Amino acid sequence: MSELTTLSMRKKTVLAVLLVVSTVIALYLYTSSALELYNLEITRRGRGYVSDEVWYVSSSRVILKKIFKLEPRQPTSLYNATVILKEKPDISKLSGVASNYEVTIVSAHFTELNAVYVSGERTSVYNFIKSLGDKVVDVIPGWILPDKRDINNYINWEHPPLGKYLIALVMYLIGDNPVYWRIPVIVAGVLTVIFTFLAAFKLTKNVIAAFASSLFTSLDPMSRALFSIALLDGYVALFTIIALYLVLLNKYREAVLVSLIGACFKLSALFTTIPLLVLLARRETLSRSRSVGVFIKSLIRYSALTALVYLILLALVSIPVMNYMGITNWVNYAVIRAARWHASIKCVNPARCPRSSSPWDWFIGLNNFTLYIFPDNIPLHATGYYPFWSLSLLLAVFFTPLIYTRKRAYGYVILVFLGTLLGYVGLWIIGGKTQYSFYAVHFTPLVYTSLVYIFTEII
Repeated sequence: MSELTTLSMRKKTVLAVLLVVSTVIALYLYTSSALELYNLEITRRGRGYVSDEVWYVSSSRVILKKIFKLEPRQPTSLYNATVILKEKPDISKLSGVASNYEVTIVSAHFTELNAVYVSGERTSVYNFIKSLGDKVVDVIPGWILPDKRDINNYINWEHPPLGKYLIALVMYLIGDNPVYWRIPVIVAGVLTVIFTFLAAFKLTKNVIAAFASSLFTSLDPMSRALFSIALLDGYVALFTIIALYLVLLNKYREAVLVSLIGACFKLSALFTTIPLLVLLARRETLSRSRSVGVFIKSLIRYSALTALVYLILLALVSIPVMNYMGITNWVNYAVIRAARWHASIKCVNPARCPRSSSPWDWFIGLNNFTLYIFPDNIPLHATGYYPFWSLSLLLAVFFTPLIYTRKRAYGYVILVFLGTLLGYVGLWIIGGKTQYSFYAVHFTPLVYTSLVYIFTEII
C-alpha cells in the first residue's frame, strides 16, 4: 500500500494497534458465540447443530467418509458412531446386545431415521456392529447425526463443495465437535473484519474511520451470528470484501477471480462479479474508445470468459464428488438442478417452512430468519442493525451522483454494493423468492465501509 509509505511512524503504530484490536475483538466475539451455542446445546441435551448446520455439517461428514474414505477424529478416547438400521430397533433388546460388548447406546431418539448413536472402545463398537449383521445399513462415525431421513447419504449437491471440504478437513485433523466445525467460519469472520479495515483505510486514508468500519462489522448481530455457526454465507462475505479491496487497488481481474473462488463455497458470490465485469468492460472501453458498442461487446466477452473460468474452477474442486457420483450425475444435480433450485420457490408450507424474505427486507429488518431458540424462548435472528443498514442503502443511492464529480473512489463501493444487491433482486424476479435473511451477511462489510466513508468524507 502506497499510503503506508507516507505515514509517520506514530501513525503506522496506531494503524497496527487498531488493526490488532479489531482482530482480537472479532475473534473474541465469534468464538464466544460459538462456544455459547455449544454449551446451550449440551445443557439441553441437544444434538449440537444450529440452523442449517444440520445440512452443511452432515454433508461434510458424509463427504469425508464416503468420498474421501476417511473418518473424523474422535474428540475423546471413545469411538462414537451413528448406526443406521433397516428397521426401527427394539431398544431394550439392542441395549442388551450392546452391553455384552461394553458399548453404550447414547441416544435412540430418532424418528425419521432408523438409527442409534453408540459409544465405546473402537474394537468393541466394531464387534457390536458386526454382531448385528445385515440389520445394519450404514455406519457414520463421529458426532451424532441429525434426525433427518437419508441424512447418512446427503452430500448437499445444490451448493458447491469447498466449504464442506473445509469442515471435513477440520473434522479429520482436529475432531468432530460443534466447536471445531465452526473454526473455519470464525477465521473467515476475523479475516472479513481485517479486510474491511484495510478497504476502509484505502478509501479514506483515515485510521479512525478504518477502525470504526471494522468495529461495526464485527459487532453487527448478523456478523456475530453467521461467523459463529458453520454456514456457507460467511465465506461469501469474506471473498466479497477481499474483491472490493482488490478493486480499490485497480486489480479488477484478481477481484473477479477471488469472487469466483467465493462462488465455489456458495453460488451467491457470483452476484459480486456483476459490478466487477462492468468495471472491466468500462476500463477496456476507455482505453479503446468511448463507444457504447465497445462497452457492450467487452461486457459480453468478459461475462462469457468469467462463466467459463467458473465452470472450470467448479469442476476442478468437484473432481472428488464427480468420482463419487459420476460426471453425468454431477452435471445434472450440481449444475443444472442446482441452478433451477436456486431460481425456484423451495418451500411453500407456512406451518413447516422457515420465514423467507425479499432482498429489500434485509435492510429494514423484516421477515428475519430464526437461527436458534434460546432456552428462555428468545430467538436468535439473522438480522443486522437495520437502522444502519437502511441508512447505508439510502445514502448510497442518494450520493451516487457524487461519483461523477469529486468522489470517484466511492463509486467503487457503490458499484460493488448496489451491483451485488441487483443480483439478489434479479434472482427474486426470475423466481428465486425463497431467500433468507442470513444471506445478507454478504453485505455486512459493504454496509459499514459505505456508511463510514459517507460520514467521514462526505457529510
